[in-house]
Amino acid sequence: MNKFIKLLPSLLLIAVYLIADEFFGPVTGAICALISGTGEFLYTRIRYKENDRMVLLTTLFFCIPGLLSVWIHGGIWEKLQPGIIETFLCVLTGIFVFSRTDLSATLPASCRQDFRLTPGQQKAMRNTMKALFFLLCLHTTGVFLSALLLPDAAASFISGPLLYLLIGLFFLSLFVRNRRLARKYAKEEWLPLVDEKGNITGQAPRSLCHSGSKLLHPVVHLHITNSAHEIFLQKRSMKKDLLPGRWDTAVGGHIGVNEKTEEALKRETFEELGITAFEARPLGSYIWESPREKELVFSFLCTRYDRIRIDNDEVDEGRFWSREEIEKNIGQSCFTPNFEHEYHALLKHLCH
Repeated sequence: MNKFIKLLPSLLLIAVYLIADEFFGPVTGAICALISGTGEFLYTRIRYKENDRMVLLTTLFFCIPGLLSVWIHGGIWEKLQPGIIETFLCVLTGIFVFSRTDLSATLPASCRQDFRLTPGQQKAMRNTMKALFFLLCLHTTGVFLSALLLPDAAASFISGPLLYLLIGLFFLSLFVRNRRLARKYAKEEWLPLVDEKGNITGQAPRSLCHSGSKLLHPVVHLHITNSAHEIFLQKRSMKKDLLPGRWDTAVGGHIGVNEKTEEALKRETFEELGITAFEARPLGSYIWESPREKELVFSFLCTRYDRIRIDNDEVDEGRFWSREEIEKNIGQSCFTPNFEHEYHALLKHLCH
């Protein structure tokens, strides 16, 4: 609710313009937009010590119809006026879609601290705006053609009611699509999303995190060694959809939503190897990126544990490997790429 309240000044600017333009004409609408926009700009400048360029740009856009109506009287140019206005809207939308602009920056200054868009959310929002951009471009083309080729009544319908109808159908289709996705994702495991420092930025369904979206999510890895400095590896189940049958880190799994790193480590260690008591020390964290996913890996080393009991569908078998065996098989499609990457960092800790 607080976030919506902070949007009210910008929503009021749009509402005032639409009402004034509808009942009193474009010139009055432009004057109201100018007054409202100037008031919001000054308030932002005083309250947040910031010059909000988006308010200026929005105000200028709403003033365009009034300026055109002053300069254009009768003739073909008056018929083309709706298309000219919509062309400016296409240009404005295109700037947001095809530039590298942070879409959070398009929000009012009062909202930017509360609305934080993750890279995945930015991508989804940009794709939505891209579809809207092409819809507007198609409609704008129709407006110009109808003004030149069709009777006034038909041209008036295309430039006005048809636009509202198309935009309404567009957002209705988005609503239906999002509802379908929500029902689909409600049945899935959800994972937390993090930044590179491990701070929580949101959450997403597991399938989306593994779809190539590169949504950064946290995982835990546990390396187990014995007194001979051999490294225990698990063989991934042939039922796995990713790298089945490859040898991998002893324990690896996702950190759940609202789950602490240590809690996830204990849970995954028990689920995969049946270990109930162990001691582990952190080795640090790093980002691992593959074609399908992007993970923030928290790595741990264990040298003391009760006993290993593999009894699950995720692990086919497990055993200790000597350094000579591992290095002989690196690059032979025996291990997962992630383990081969982590193995070289692990050696630094085994040598101490």
